[in-house]
Amino acid sequence: MWHLTRDRVLMITAAVMTVVACTMTVLYVTKGDESPQPARLAGTNGPTAAAKTTPSIHATAAPGTVKAAYAVRSQWKDGFNAEVTLTNLGSQPLMGWTVQLDLPKSVDVTSTWGAKAELQPGRLVLRSQAYNTYLEAGGAIRMGFEAKGAAVQPTSCSVNGSPC
Repeated sequence: MWHLTRDRVLMITAAVMTVVACTMTVLYVTKGDESPQPARLAGTNGPTAAAKTTPSIHATAAPGTVKAAYAVRSQWKDGFNAEVTLTNLGSQPLMGWTVQLDLPKSVDVTSTWGAKAELQPGRLVLRSQAYNTYLEAGGAIRMGFEAKGAAVQPTSCSVNGSPC
C-alpha cells in the first residue's frame, strides 16, 4: 500500500500552491480592470459593459461639467446626516475629484463615507478614493457625513476648484 510521507505531502502541497498562484496571476493579468463603477443617476439604464480599451481619462474637468448637490437626509437633536451627490455632466470620464464644503464653525463633522475626508475648522474636503476615483460621463457618486450641530447648508461649495 502506498504511504505518504511528510516530505511527499509537503512536495505535493507546494506543487498545488504553485499551480494555483500561477493560475491566479494569469487571470489577474488578463482580466483587466474590474474595479467597482460609480452608481448611475436615476433614470439611466444601469451599468454598461466594460470596454476592453482604456477610456480617455482627464484629471480635471471643464468648469461646470462636474456638479455637487448637497442634501440633509436626517436630523435629530444636536446633529444631522448629509449626502453629497457628485455628477459628471460632461461627455468625458473624469479621473479624480475633490469636493470642498465650507460649513459654519458650529458644525462638527464626526464621520464620513464614500470619500477620503480632510477636516479643518469650518471646512470639509472630500476626495476620491481608489474605488471611486473614476467618474464616467453621465455618472454620479454619492458620499456623505454625520455631524454635530444644526443641519445647515454649506456657505460655499466647490468641485475640483469650480463652484458647485
